[in-house]
Amino acid sequence: MLEGEFGSTSPVVVLTAINLEYNAVREYLLNPRRVIHEGTWCEAGTVAGSEHQVVIAEVGPGNLRTAVVAEQLRTAFAPLAIIFVGVAGSLKSDVRLGDVVVADKIYAYDGSKHGPDEQFARPAAWSPSHALLQTALHALRGSAWQERIRLGTYRPDRLPEVHVKPVASGETVLNSMDSPLRERLVRVFNDAVAVEMESAGLATVAALGKVDSLTIRGISDLADGAKASADALGSQQIAASHAAAAAMAVIAALPGELMEATAADGSGPADGPPVPTPTLRQINKADHKGVVNAVQNGNQSIVNGPQAKPR
Repeated sequence: MLEGEFGSTSPVVVLTAINLEYNAVREYLLNPRRVIHEGTWCEAGTVAGSEHQVVIAEVGPGNLRTAVVAEQLRTAFAPLAIIFVGVAGSLKSDVRLGDVVVADKIYAYDGSKHGPDEQFARPAAWSPSHALLQTALHALRGSAWQERIRLGTYRPDRLPEVHVKPVASGETVLNSMDSPLRERLVRVFNDAVAVEMESAGLATVAALGKVDSLTIRGISDLADGAKASADALGSQQIAASHAAAAAMAVIAALPGELMEATAADGSGPADGPPVPTPTLRQINKADHKGVVNAVQNGNQSIVNGPQAKPR
């Protein structure tokens, strides 16, 4: 963590792919300040109703860029959670423009083996943090979260519904009802309700770095060949605003620490009250005397600087 940046608390990192999504999230940031880490420009501040600092960044489109920046910010800020907020295309007729999708599974659909006459799917899949998903289910139940929505000049013709369903993540913009990719998504990833380009990158970092993550998407098009027409009517702005409002409701509902219920000996679930499960992370800070304070998995060690050798 950047020394002194957030005191003793862990921030929530919010990633976006494009400027429109970033601006939708930034609308909720109170007293934003600039934070730059390894060339990545972020803004940090608070949001109404939350005790957590929030760091937002625009990573650009694609899973690879998302993974690189997510790992940078994970190591820099030791975040409580990383949430991706953005827009997506719908794959289902009942997931309509402006609706919000909270991913309960993420498919990386690009993996495959190509034979002489057939293509075999070799996807990867991840589930989000159980604690974060439970928080989202609580925060987005009912319609109270919709009071956070800030639309600017655009006005949708209906309030958004929330779908807790899988999403498919790859490197292609889908804008056709009869393309080979759409056929593959419908046939192989039939439970996916939305398609986008970043969540597999975040999911990879979250799994390897042992950090809680979640994807929240607003539906901006139907991936049906009419994306340009929908965008011209403000569908991206509306979708981004809905997704940002949902994310802020989730962040406001987050406890001080994400909790998992475990047995007293740490071997598994228990019926008793939940206890904190520390994330695998290490924070080192050195003071002006060269003393290093290291905290790893909740255990603190203090290492003094070089000592004079006895004569």
